[in-house]
Amino acid sequence: MGERMKGGQAAIRALEKQGVDVVFGIPGVHTLEIYDALVDSSIRHVLARHEQGAGFMADGYARASGQPGVAVIITGPGITNVMTAVGEAYTDSSPLLVLSSNVEQAWAGKMLGHLHDLSDQLGVMHAVTKWNAQATSVEQVPALIKEAFSQMTSGRARPTHVEVPLDVLSEFGDVNFSPAAGAQPVAPESSDVARAVDLLKGAERVIIWCGGGAVSSAAGEAIGALAEQLGAPILTSTMGKGSVPDDHPMLLGRVWEPGNPVNEFLESADAALVFGSKLGAMETEYQRMPLPKTLIRVDVDPAEIDRNYTPAHSIVADARLAAEALLSALKDAGVRITGTSTEAVSKLKAAALDGSWGSKQAPYVDALRNAIPRDGVLVSDMTMMGYVCCTRYPVYEPRTFLFPQGYGTLGFSLPAAIGAKIARPDATIVPIVGDGGFQYTMQEVATAVQFKIGLPIVIFNDSTYTAVKSAQASEYDRRFIAVDLVNPDYLKLADAYGIPSVRAMSPDALTEAIVEASKRDQPTIIDVPISFKS
Repeated sequence: MGERMKGGQAAIRALEKQGVDVVFGIPGVHTLEIYDALVDSSIRHVLARHEQGAGFMADGYARASGQPGVAVIITGPGITNVMTAVGEAYTDSSPLLVLSSNVEQAWAGKMLGHLHDLSDQLGVMHAVTKWNAQATSVEQVPALIKEAFSQMTSGRARPTHVEVPLDVLSEFGDVNFSPAAGAQPVAPESSDVARAVDLLKGAERVIIWCGGGAVSSAAGEAIGALAEQLGAPILTSTMGKGSVPDDHPMLLGRVWEPGNPVNEFLESADAALVFGSKLGAMETEYQRMPLPKTLIRVDVDPAEIDRNYTPAHSIVADARLAAEALLSALKDAGVRITGTSTEAVSKLKAAALDGSWGSKQAPYVDALRNAIPRDGVLVSDMTMMGYVCCTRYPVYEPRTFLFPQGYGTLGFSLPAAIGAKIARPDATIVPIVGDGGFQYTMQEVATAVQFKIGLPIVIFNDSTYTAVKSAQASEYDRRFIAVDLVNPDYLKLADAYGIPSVRAMSPDALTEAIVEASKRDQPTIIDVPISFKS
């Protein structure tokens, strides 16, 4: 016999068994059984102001900590509201569990006018999750939540969803709990490693590319040593920033652009190693990035191996384990390639940055880096300064540069930073956002106020959807429409919340404002007037 309890209690106990210490959400009449169980739980609840914000908070928690984030969401509008955040986590390979309710099983999907009816909730969530299931009895709840965590933490991390209908939440059942299952990283096949070594033996100029998989697997140390063994400069995608420290002598970073010096280097390379990246359209300018025919791809997800660029050889494995195995095999085979010197890498990096987009905004990037400790986290929105930071902001540790790369979602940074700060309360966490993107989720300032979350909220303010306006200027003969914004006075907004604020009129003032704000146990709004006009 198991323990007798309600479905809502079983859900919370199952989360406790998985090591969950915090959940994000907004209560509703369809989740009251879950919330009642939370009263007696060790799990902390963080009250968001919108379900999208709750999803982004859970995502930010996951990205900063490496542990799954959890959002508790009502059916119907709660599910459709949280979907944007779940979709962002899906495209960026972030582990996020949505625990949702639904109407009673007898009425689900029939659209008979029950509160929060949704015609196919599992179908809706299928589009943005790796795994998605409904509990039809109390007894199923613990096993389904355990399976959700197993799916999230094995292979490629992605969101999952467990739906517990109202009748299951309120019914009693005899339930059993089993210990959390620890996921084991996928080790490479020795034959695949040997084949990769054979391909690298004859190479003279090797390049390494790190994607998000190199960050999530903590592969940086092994990849850095591999780069030294092969004389191979290291490029990263946006998601790969921080996989190898920016001050590693072989690190170029995210500096490739069509036609720049790094592009010329790639054209002369004769082998490339890619760790944990789909080599996506935005990162490669729709596959314009020239990669050598001897292309070796390492990815834990076999579906990614042939995506966008066809490799000469592939290794389906965890990036860290693969890099360690490759390094060991190269040493055993006596393969060491002179390749590119550290001095040449340094010069190539400087030349690429010298001509790259965003040089006029570089002082503000320096201001951010000067204010944020080495292990501090910059959480960027889809905003012009964020795009500049993707290239110019140095990152020294994994999970310290968070960016909504896959969906490109506005409004990500503030709630994601709240989640990151809860995951790492002793770290400096700084969200940066444009004035337009801030207004997508600015209601979450209230969450930061309520829970005394110390965040310097940096708003780069030019009263415009700048990227869209720039495109209208260059591609549509300056026929502007729907791009100029009427903004509130953000300092008065801060005053309404009873929190500090400052208008930073220079890079030095921005550094000072962030440093001072980081000392507080409450959010600070930092309004930075700026122009991106050329």
